[in-house]
Amino acid sequence: MPEKYLQDKIIIAEDDPITLLLLKSTLEKWGFTPTEVQNGKEALELLRGDDEPRIVLLDWLMPGMDGIDIVRELRLHNQKIPHYVIMLTSKNEKKDIIHALEAGADDFLSKPFDTDELKARIKVGLRLTGLHIQLKKAMQSANRLAEFIAHYDQTTGLPNRVLFTERLESLLKEKKCAALMLVNIDRFKLINQAKGLDLGDMLLNYFGARLNDCFDEAAVAARIAADEFGVLVPFDKDNTSECSTDDVVNFLYSKAQRIHTRMSERFPIDEGVSITVSVGAAPVSCDMGLEPEEFLRRADTALRKAKSLGGNQTVIYDKKMEEEVRQRYEIEKELAEGIEKDQLQLFLQAQVKQNGEFHGAEALIRWYHPVKGMISPGLFIPVAEEGGLILRIGRWVLEQVCRVLKAYPDEDFSISVNISPKQFARNDFVEEVVSIIEEMDVPAERIILEVTEGLLVDDIDKVASKMSSLSQLGFRFSIDDFGTGYSSLAYIKRLPITEIKIDRAFVRGLPDDENNAAIVKAIFLMAQALGLEVVAEGVETNEQAEFLERVGSNVIHQGFLFSKPAPALETLENWLKK
Repeated sequence: MPEKYLQDKIIIAEDDPITLLLLKSTLEKWGFTPTEVQNGKEALELLRGDDEPRIVLLDWLMPGMDGIDIVRELRLHNQKIPHYVIMLTSKNEKKDIIHALEAGADDFLSKPFDTDELKARIKVGLRLTGLHIQLKKAMQSANRLAEFIAHYDQTTGLPNRVLFTERLESLLKEKKCAALMLVNIDRFKLINQAKGLDLGDMLLNYFGARLNDCFDEAAVAARIAADEFGVLVPFDKDNTSECSTDDVVNFLYSKAQRIHTRMSERFPIDEGVSITVSVGAAPVSCDMGLEPEEFLRRADTALRKAKSLGGNQTVIYDKKMEEEVRQRYEIEKELAEGIEKDQLQLFLQAQVKQNGEFHGAEALIRWYHPVKGMISPGLFIPVAEEGGLILRIGRWVLEQVCRVLKAYPDEDFSISVNISPKQFARNDFVEEVVSIIEEMDVPAERIILEVTEGLLVDDIDKVASKMSSLSQLGFRFSIDDFGTGYSSLAYIKRLPITEIKIDRAFVRGLPDDENNAAIVKAIFLMAQALGLEVVAEGVETNEQAEFLERVGSNVIHQGFLFSKPAPALETLENWLKK
């Protein structure tokens, strides 16, 4: 496991003969030649006389001087020699661990120790100790120091993007095939926000060491960006000129699966941290005639695809992704221009009571491109969500709805407006909504804000606070596509929700689909018990409408059977004159 120059860089300061024997035999089995000390003062003298950093397995309770005093002395008088101290202790209470870390220990290991945990902690110590030794040697000349800084990541000690790209270029010059993977830690930003940057850096250290261990010495693991790592694995075939693309693709999947399996194990920090990873991969072959950066761009395209699909999976690049990326880029660019040039149009779809009377409407959006014609919302809304344009669109829709409502001041119908999760998550969401209706002089009671179930479980306290503020002003809330997400009575009871919308997926197939029929009946029973209105989306046949009216009292219909989406004023004129 250790590099040659690190084989003798471990000191065991332990007075218990059994623990000492176990530690020594385990380390020797891994290739180390540890130094043994059984007295606290001897340990301190040994460490003081060392001019290179060592990994110290230091017992808390030692004859002559205990581990806490030893580490304090080291930090006070040997600041230039950064020994990596792992405190050995049978004290497992949090206050004891904090006490040891505050005294100057770098890590801790509970006795009796677990072999895998010992190995993981030793690896972090090796990485940091090795890094310090390399830095010391590099500082002997300005050129060597500059070389190290330019090619290695300072947090993990792994090669950085520059060196990784150079290795990729060398491999292409040698006319070899390889598996190129970009590995991203899913939701790493959340871990940083919840636990702080120090724990985030510790996770990156463990992650880098574990990633390196997934492959043999021929592979190169590097830190490419904040929470993104690269892996380059030469194709393990004697005659690389014979490797086909299919061979490399299969090779890629097998290597990526090794990463997923290894990273699924809990990391030994903060009482255990679990993560998942997304992997974007691209086969590398010299016969493709591509530059190293192009291969990296392909792997990055695949990585973005993996994350957009929810993460925790591997996606291998293909040419179709290139077209998707190009198309999404064009849509985003043209959509931004379309918003500026008033190419968006507000549509409404009527909502109808059982007796056929007009109840209200849902606001929909249409984009009429001057050259391409109408572009489906299913195509441009996801692009707007990803690129942030959904915030501008959301505000535009709310302003247009207010203008429509203001044109009919004597009517009592309301309009439902879909709220994007990104829109709702903004800190100023409540203030923005209130400022719009005040500026337009429209009663809040005439607007229903539709939210998805997924939004409700992100941060229930913040969600509840925002909803309550708006509810007190008269806004009503509806759960859109009810039943397709995280349906829970807990949040429905907690939040000021007045309406649920049955997703069209459950209406489709009624009344013959027994499963859908059972789900719809259950939704109506729940709504009745909680005093909620029910809107059924996607009603397209008389049979569906009749079934809904049989099982639900006062159901509100929305669908092509009653009304197709149409320009806002056209829809209202058709229904209000009836």
